[in-house]
Amino acid sequence: MRRLLRGFTLVELLVVIGIIAVLVAVLLPALSAARRQAAAVKCATQLREIFAAYQMYALESKGWYPPSQLQTSTAAIKYNIDGDDYPPPGGNFGAYWFNFLAKYVTKNKLGESAASAGAQGEQRKTIFWGCPNWDGYIRTATPGSIHPTQIGFGATYWAHVTPTNPATTDYPANQTSTFIIGWNRNPDYTQWSDGRFWKQKAYDRNGAQRALVADSRFWALNSFVMPASGVMQRQMILRNDLGVDHNGPGQTFADIYRHGKYPPVANGQFYSTTGGKVSYNILYCDGHVATSGDWREAFRAVRMRFPG
Repeated sequence: MRRLLRGFTLVELLVVIGIIAVLVAVLLPALSAARRQAAAVKCATQLREIFAAYQMYALESKGWYPPSQLQTSTAAIKYNIDGDDYPPPGGNFGAYWFNFLAKYVTKNKLGESAASAGAQGEQRKTIFWGCPNWDGYIRTATPGSIHPTQIGFGATYWAHVTPTNPATTDYPANQTSTFIIGWNRNPDYTQWSDGRFWKQKAYDRNGAQRALVADSRFWALNSFVMPASGVMQRQMILRNDLGVDHNGPGQTFADIYRHGKYPPVANGQFYSTTGGKVSYNILYCDGHVATSGDWREAFRAVRMRFPG
C-alpha cells in the first residue's frame, strides 16, 4: 500500500514564518543593545589606554602634557615630534594632541601625514580613532577615505578653568587654552598669540570632575556658553564641511549620543532635540572613565560649571 507524503500547507508555512518574525523582532533590540554596550566597553578601554599614553608623555617631558593642537606661526617653521615635522609637507596645520601621543600606542602615522585612503584606513585601527561606533567624516578630496584629523575622541581645550573662570565667555583669554596658535620656537609662552602647554598638575586640579578626553564629534573637546534658559541647543551634524557655524551657544563637541540613540534629523544640518538617548564616555583627568547619560556633564566636565 503506497503512503502519500504530506507536505506543509500554505497556512502552516505562514504561521511558522510569523513566529520567526516575532522572535526576530523580540531579539533584535536585545542584540542591538548588547552591541552598543560592547562598543561602550571597548571605547572605555581605549580611553584608559590614552590616559596611560598621557602619563608616559608627562614622564618623558618633565611633567608637561601635550596641547590639544599646536599651530606654527608660518608653514616654514616646523615643530618636530619623533622625527616628523609639523605641519607636514603641503599641510596647513600643525600637530594635534594624538600626534604627540602616537608613539606610545601605534606605529601608524596620524593626522595630515596620512594622505591616502589606505593610510587613513590604518589610522582607524588605532585607539585614537575612537570607539567602534564612530564612522568619521567622509572626505570628498580622497574618494572612499575619511577626514584624517576628525577622529572620534576630542581632548579638552581648557586645562585650568574653575567654576568662576572663565564664567561667561566661550573661549579663554590668550595664553590660557591648550590650543596653541602662532608657535615660533620662542620658549617664552607670552610670545605665542594664543594657547600654551600646561603641566599635568594643572589638569589634576579637580581631576575627578575635569574631562581630559571624551567621545567627541571634533578633535577638540569644548562646550560653549549655555543660554540663560539652560537648554541645550540642537546638535549640529558635523561632516566634512567644517566651515559651518557649530560654535553657537548651548553647543558642545561632545558626542552625547555615541553609545545611546541619535535623534531623528530635524533638517539637513541638525538633529532634533527630542527622540534620542544620551550616552557617551568621558576620560577624566584623574584617570577614571565614566559613561554619562546626562548631557549637562558635557558642559560641567569641560567648563567646570553648568550653565555658563
